Amino acid sequence: MSRLGDMASGVRKTFPGSDLALWAAGATYFGVIGLVPLALASLWAVGAIAGHDTVTAAMEAGISGLPQGHGTPEALRTLTSVALSMSWVQALVVLFPASLYGEGLRRAFVQMSAARDTLTGWRGRAGLLGVAAVAPLLVLAVLVSAPYVGPLYAGTGWSLVWGVVVAFHVVWLAVSTALLGVFGLIGPGHIRPKPLFIGAFGTGAILAGFLQGFVLFLAIPIPWSAPFGGLPIIGAVSALALWLFLLHILVLCGFRVTVVLDEVMRSRAS
Repeated sequence: MSRLGDMASGVRKTFPGSDLALWAAGATYFGVIGLVPLALASLWAVGAIAGHDTVTAAMEAGISGLPQGHGTPEALRTLTSVALSMSWVQALVVLFPASLYGEGLRRAFVQMSAARDTLTGWRGRAGLLGVAAVAPLLVLAVLVSAPYVGPLYAGTGWSLVWGVVVAFHVVWLAVSTALLGVFGLIGPGHIRPKPLFIGAFGTGAILAGFLQGFVLFLAIPIPWSAPFGGLPIIGAVSALALWLFLLHILVLCGFRVTVVLDEVMRSRAS
């Protein structure tokens, strides 16, 4: 309890406060640039590992369990089709804009840590490439579960409940593993393994629940374009950017808690 108290006190005293929205907005901007290329590269690699037909079938199974509104099925099918049609040269090219996401995350993480940092942009990009190396395996794990989870999501009652439970744990493990790389490789300073593991999997649990909420958000039958005079592209981009912004707030908070937990554990060990 004393350790938890020290950690809560450390977070409260050192948290950047009102600037959090600013840093999250910056990370969101880089995410808008880099997440789609990262997804393309990951799906391309999964297609090379498991085969194009396997990836397409798994994606269709996953789509069958998602709400069909807001153009979600068409967007996922297009993303998969483009990724699988890329050459290896194109797959390498898309890693450049994907690496910009690492730069944005590191610049935001620097504000959450007292660690000194140089070459922030380049280190962030290099760290993102490390995460990108394991991302295909995480995407593959999610796609492998899709033929089982998709029909459960399309059902009702206990079938749907069980689908949510299974999907939560699959996403939790995948996202938490990715966060191990994001916090450890992209974040500034050096976080020891134990607090890194606790912080990544704790944050991953929150993000997994948040992403389940996004699926519910997709099911709401209100056009995203309504606040923008019926312009569908503007509505879709704005809605997705909002959710991405909220997601980055959670990621930054999780990283800050992880940093403070590491500091508390170091002070107790000394």
